[in-house]
Amino acid sequence: MSGTTMAFLIVLIAVGGATIRHYIDRKYPKGEKGTAQSGADSKRFDTLEERVRVLERIVTDKSNRLKDEIDGL
Repeated sequence: MSGTTMAFLIVLIAVGGATIRHYIDRKYPKGEKGTAQSGADSKRFDTLEERVRVLERIVTDKSNRLKDEIDGL
């Protein structure tokens, strides 16, 4: 591989990497704009969090009930 070819490939890789990084940054923004939640998202998150709490209680209750039944035998 000649020096000219190697230099061309290095430049090509650097420009290609910068282009891909720019594309990803524009498609998936970071910072305040990308992390801010709207009111609807916040409400949906709260609803899902409450559902997880209910499921945790159900799982805990069933395991305690099963344990009590086993101990009763």
